[in-house]
Amino acid sequence: MRKAKQPPQKSWADPNVRGSLGLSAYRTLSGRRTPPAFAPSRDRPEGELVWIHAAEPGNNRALNDLAHRLAFMRPGCNVMLTAAHDAFGDRGSHDVWQEDMPPDHPVVTDAFISHWAPDVLVWAWGDLRPNLVLSAAESGAHMMLVDAARDGFEKRRDRWLPEVPRALLAQFNHVTARDEDAHQRMAQMGRPVGAMELADALHPFGKMMPAAESDLSDLSTALGGRPTWLSARTAPAECATILSAHKQALKASHRLLLILHFSDLAQAKTAQEQSMDQGLRVANWTEGEFPDENTQVLIADDDDELGLWLRVATVTFLGGSMRSGSEVCDPFSAAAHGTAIIYGPNIGPHVDAFTRLMNAGAARIVNDTSSLGRAVSQMIAPDHAAHMAMAGWDVVTRGADSLDRIISLIQARLDARRGGVA
Repeated sequence: MRKAKQPPQKSWADPNVRGSLGLSAYRTLSGRRTPPAFAPSRDRPEGELVWIHAAEPGNNRALNDLAHRLAFMRPGCNVMLTAAHDAFGDRGSHDVWQEDMPPDHPVVTDAFISHWAPDVLVWAWGDLRPNLVLSAAESGAHMMLVDAARDGFEKRRDRWLPEVPRALLAQFNHVTARDEDAHQRMAQMGRPVGAMELADALHPFGKMMPAAESDLSDLSTALGGRPTWLSARTAPAECATILSAHKQALKASHRLLLILHFSDLAQAKTAQEQSMDQGLRVANWTEGEFPDENTQVLIADDDDELGLWLRVATVTFLGGSMRSGSEVCDPFSAAAHGTAIIYGPNIGPHVDAFTRLMNAGAARIVNDTSSLGRAVSQMIAPDHAAHMAMAGWDVVTRGADSLDRIISLIQARLDARRGGVA
């Protein structure tokens, strides 16, 4: 394991810190309490470590996406996430994990920073914790405040002791404001205008799934422009509803093809039997069968090929959303593939995502067989589907430039450290 940095002695050399009586008082008073024990969840991993902190309630998803994109773009880079409020959720990456935030006691924050020794700190929104920010700055970590907002600096302490946020802002090497209001607020707190950037607010984005180009080309040729809709990661309890809705939609569009996708081979086999029992003509992709002009249902059972189905489907129903107790597909990821979205009332942890997409006109909610069949019939029209797909694309790409800018700055700093530049 990489040897942790030792906490430096407090020099108070920075005049912005030394001259802050309010900050001195805060640190003195907070240090009088008995420090709680510090117990990290794991050893510090070898190599680079970027620490991303989500201070704003309800915006963890955007920073979770930032963390995973950074880890993907920079193999070997470890990303530690902390949050003032909600959990991030496990997305299956060993290089990205969530750690508990330490209490803002100087002894504990020094121990926290000494153990993790972050190369870069990315603090989002505001609500700066004095001891933690100073411990990180004094360790030599590159300090970035991103997506800063006015309401992140409107706590009672910030209003009554303005020298505290002024001194803390001075610790950051890079500051980005999400709008003019935030930019003006930080200027009022003493951050030089020339030492800030203005950028769009961070938003969650959709992860693109891989698809084999040969499969995409061959399937597109086989479909020949047929209207196609997808039921992605269908829950078994939804299968009868999906098939009945498809039969209803076939009355208005007789060439309509349903791609019935499952994450389980046995469930797909059962669905194939159900489809045939209802008199539908079926092809099974896993068995090497391509849909022809007479195929009405294409059965798929490989989760690794979901990116292929999302690319060819004009409309996608997100499986698991019609019945409670099932895991629902990520709607942002579906929207990123350029498909219009239908979903049921069971949306699990994706309330905010579905709300954004629905408000933008990119998604439509249904409750039963009849409403699903009507939705498919209406949305499969090329102009209708294209309008919804474009609306979804706008949602999932909003703030992409800001995210890319943050990643670029992080990579530049890590490259400089790797090259021995302080």
